[in-house]
Amino acid sequence: MFWDPWEEWERMRRRWEYLMRRFWEPLELETGTFPVDISETEEELVVRANLPGFDKTEVNVSVTENSVDIAAQHKEKKVRKDERFYMAERKVGTLRRFVTLPVPVDYRKARAEMKNGVLTIRLPKKVRKKESKKLKIE
Repeated sequence: MFWDPWEEWERMRRRWEYLMRRFWEPLELETGTFPVDISETEEELVVRANLPGFDKTEVNVSVTENSVDIAAQHKEKKVRKDERFYMAERKVGTLRRFVTLPVPVDYRKARAEMKNGVLTIRLPKKVRKKESKKLKIE
């Protein structure tokens, strides 16, 4: 049996390419989460989360000054006794996403709405007073 180092090299290269392709795949496929966008205007942060197939009664949002915690839970699927499945890929259970915000927000004034499977959370930025103190040089 002849050992070819170039064949071994090619096998390692193919394995590396496979791992790199998997690394860039969307994380939600493996971790049971969902994609989130965070944008900013002068007055507020806007968090948008894709939650297709969820009703607003199945989604819970908790907000603090510097984080957002979104949990969405599907109830059990209703299956008729005379029904057979060829595929059953829709998940039952809880999906969760915790996001740390880039700036402090006034969580007491936060608002959330759900439309066409997209959860939109509006978080007014916390107004910070610019205070200063004159120092005496010694």
